[in-house]
Amino acid sequence: MNIQYIKRQSDICMKAIMQIDFNSMPISEYNKQYIDSLLPNLQYYFQIYSAAIKDLLPAKEGGVLIVDYGGGHGFFSLFLKCLGFDVVYCDYNPLSVHTAMLIKQELGFGPDHIVEGDSAALLAYCSANKLKVQYLAATDLIEHVYDLNIFFSDLSKLNPHLEMIFTTGSNPCNSTKSARLRKMMLEMEREYFLPMRQEYISKKNTNLNSDDILTIAKFTRGLTYEDIDKYIAIYAEDSRLPVATKDPYNTCDPASGNWMERILPLEAYRQILGQYGFEVQFKKGFYNEQRSNIFLSILVKALNIGIGILPFYGLNFAPYLVLLIKPLRR
Repeated sequence: MNIQYIKRQSDICMKAIMQIDFNSMPISEYNKQYIDSLLPNLQYYFQIYSAAIKDLLPAKEGGVLIVDYGGGHGFFSLFLKCLGFDVVYCDYNPLSVHTAMLIKQELGFGPDHIVEGDSAALLAYCSANKLKVQYLAATDLIEHVYDLNIFFSDLSKLNPHLEMIFTTGSNPCNSTKSARLRKMMLEMEREYFLPMRQEYISKKNTNLNSDDILTIAKFTRGLTYEDIDKYIAIYAEDSRLPVATKDPYNTCDPASGNWMERILPLEAYRQILGQYGFEVQFKKGFYNEQRSNIFLSILVKALNIGIGILPFYGLNFAPYLVLLIKPLRR
């Protein structure tokens, strides 16, 4: 796809978004605040979108069906429509789906299909509507998916020749970024998720003492309430505990299954994807060069150049990781 065309359509889409008065729209306060945090750096996010499309669809000029998975506010879907693609927007959060629908109404254009739900809901929708999905893209999504095995199993059923791209800030190669994310994980686990699991377990089995409750709660880190139920029953019967997650930091919201910036080794992605007939190429993200401080802007540009020049080791400094996924070559 022509780089100048992508840049031109990107500018058109950003201009349309910037003209919207989001505060006057009947959307949730959470989504208003989230959009407010994005708008000052909108150009950077559109650069990320543009880079993803150039990697995923280097020779396509539109007219193919692509899924914007975990589409959130729907800005990526708007961009894809501006590029001429047929777009399926999918998101699990009903508030985000509502926001994307209202923005589409406001602008008069947007995704061709809007799906509320997870990968199973997407698969069911595409099957019911006889949609042959060719591509799928997602930004800041893969690190939050509860069960990647189920996720990629569903996606493989959309089309065994499906090509996908994901961007994630949970870059295991960047030790500085990983350390910061893990500190946040420890805080969330200690202050929210562990107490949530303790409270749930105590209500599900009133015969357990406080020590048993804490033990089960610690060993069920990374599980939803639904999955915790079976371990409560097993422990009550013979004191067997679930196998604790190997990573001492990754943790998820037990109510929703939403992982908090889960950091996985590159090999873990390879192994999971290989089971479903896919291979993955890891690519380097880049920093936002639009800075108010000129010196800092120059420094970031130099850093981006360095990341680009370095081969695989550039991943150690990249702010985010790109997973370019294609069917295994037979």
